[in-house]
Amino acid sequence: MFYLADTHALVWYIAGKIPPKVDMIFKESEKGNVIIFVPTIVLAEIMYLVKRRKIELDYAELLQRIEVSRNLVEVPFDFQILKMMLDVEISEIHDCAIVATAKLLNAKILTKDEEIERASGVECVWG
Repeated sequence: MFYLADTHALVWYIAGKIPPKVDMIFKESEKGNVIIFVPTIVLAEIMYLVKRRKIELDYAELLQRIEVSRNLVEVPFDFQILKMMLDVEISEIHDCAIVATAKLLNAKILTKDEEIERASGVECVWG
């Protein structure tokens, strides 16, 4: 099974503030049972939040954790995703890229974002 983490899901998982259902998915990933894709646009958004002091976390540690993980797989923002964004009816650029990436990878999105949940063709998991 494939999942894709949005920004809130990844940050809240690291902070230990994630709902049990999503926490279980991350724990299954740690055990090697599922893959969680992490779009680089999510990582860029987290870096922005850290630099603006909106959130507090060790960004270098997060990148290292993803880099060594076999089941947290980074997905580069590329031209194919950019083209897929044309068919996503979400105005916020980060969320649009997240949905396009999930569609490309046929992954469920770990999110509580209502606009993403309403995006057609994307299954979301939260609480």
